[in-house]
Amino acid sequence: MDVGGRDLLPPAILTLTVVSGLVDAVSFLGLGQVFTSAMTGNIVMLGLALGGASGFAVGPPLVAVGAYVAGVVGGGLLGRVGRHWLLVALIAEASLLALASGVAFMPVSPYALIVILALAMGMRNVTTRHLGVADLTNTTVMTTTVTSMIIGSPIVGGHDPHIGRLAASVVALVCGVTVGAWLLHTHGIAWTLVLATIPVAMMTTLVGCFTRPK
Repeated sequence: MDVGGRDLLPPAILTLTVVSGLVDAVSFLGLGQVFTSAMTGNIVMLGLALGGASGFAVGPPLVAVGAYVAGVVGGGLLGRVGRHWLLVALIAEASLLALASGVAFMPVSPYALIVILALAMGMRNVTTRHLGVADLTNTTVMTTTVTSMIIGSPIVGGHDPHIGRLAASVVALVCGVTVGAWLLHTHGIAWTLVLATIPVAMMTTLVGCFTRPK
């Protein structure tokens, strides 16, 4: 990817963060109190279920964590394909989101969608980690982001030059979840996933344009 392409990475990653919000809104509200990108939440809910807490089941979070791990492994392997790894990774994510969109139009078990979406999000986090954009290496979990934002702020004497990116990342996730919840309520799971697929597909095309053969 050339310099012009690198300049597009921060807004691209923020767009992916919005998509993460859309996906987790679908999974938590539509697939049974499970996250397909935020594994901390799944581990907490798994513990609650194992402890006998009312309203929590072992199956959904356990399946999500397993599929996410598989996605991370897959993303790590894709990182070895050479200089076009980013394009390949985005094609894989867009394909999985498109598959989930199509599956959602059919009467299938929620577990099918949990597996597909968690696979996609696991691969995604490997992708953003490999990109190494300062303060934008995670598009799904905001605990570290919020901590870094506060530590880097003038409130505690910090001077993080990328604090704006950190704040934008939090806002992007909130926007994604908000829009996802509204779309889920008004248009259902399938169409919400269709919307989540579109920006990833567009980004894949854009990366393809900036990818130059040697």
